Amino acid sequence: MKDQALDSLWLARAMYDLDAVTFGDFTLGGSTINSPVFINPRAIIGNPTALAVAARLMYQEVTLAQSLRRTKAQPYEVVAGVPVGGLLLATAYSLESGVPLIYSRPQPEGTGARGVEGRYQPGARALLVDDIIAGGRSITETARFLAEHDVVVHDAVVLVDREVGARQRLKQIGVNLISIIKLDVMMNLYQANGLISEEQYDHYQDYVRATRAALAAADDAPTAEAGAANGSYDPEDGDEE
Repeated sequence: MKDQALDSLWLARAMYDLDAVTFGDFTLGGSTINSPVFINPRAIIGNPTALAVAARLMYQEVTLAQSLRRTKAQPYEVVAGVPVGGLLLATAYSLESGVPLIYSRPQPEGTGARGVEGRYQPGARALLVDDIIAGGRSITETARFLAEHDVVVHDAVVLVDREVGARQRLKQIGVNLISIIKLDVMMNLYQANGLISEEQYDHYQDYVRATRAALAAADDAPTAEAGAANGSYDPEDGDEE
C-alpha cells in the first residue's frame, strides 16, 4: 500500500511535468461554476513509464478491491475504455492485466457500424476505464450503451477523480467507482512543492467549496426539483474532453 501511495504521488508529479495540469478560467461541460484548473491525463502517453505506472496502479487497486473480505469490486471478463481518453488507459490496462479489451462505438465511423468493437460473450461483465471523472456522465452513458449490447458493468476505475458527485451518481445506477488519484491530493502536492502559487491554490479551494455547496443544494432540493438538478447540474462532465 505504501508503494502504491508513492507511485500515485510520482504519477501526479509526472502529469504536472507533462503539462497535463493547466491553470486559468475554464468552462467544463455543463457546470455553471468555472474551474481554475484543467486536467488532461491523456498527456501521460508522452511518457511510456507514466502510462505503465498508471495502468499498474489501476490494476492493483481493482485487484485489491476484489480481494477484500467484503468485496468492493466484481469479477470481469473484459475491459472497456470510455471514449476517448479512457480508451488509451484501457489499452494499457489490458496489456498490464492480460484481460481482453472492448470499446463502444456510439456512432458509425468509416466502415464501422454503431456497436461494440472486440470479442465478448453475451452477458459478459466489463470493467470500465476512464482517465478523469467529475459528475459521471461519460461513464453513465457508456455503461448504458454497453447494456444495450448485452455487456454488464458493475465497476469503473478512473485515474483522476475531481470528487464532485460522481461516486454517488454512479452508485444510483449500480456502478461502483474506484479512483486512483484525487484532485485534492494533486493540488496539495503541487502547493507543498512550490509548483503552484498560494493564489492558485486558494483559487482552487474556493472553487471546490462553491462546487460542493452547489451539489449539496441540489441534493437537498425536493424530489422533483432534485431530479431536474441532477439532470442539469453535472459538474464539468464531458469529463474535460
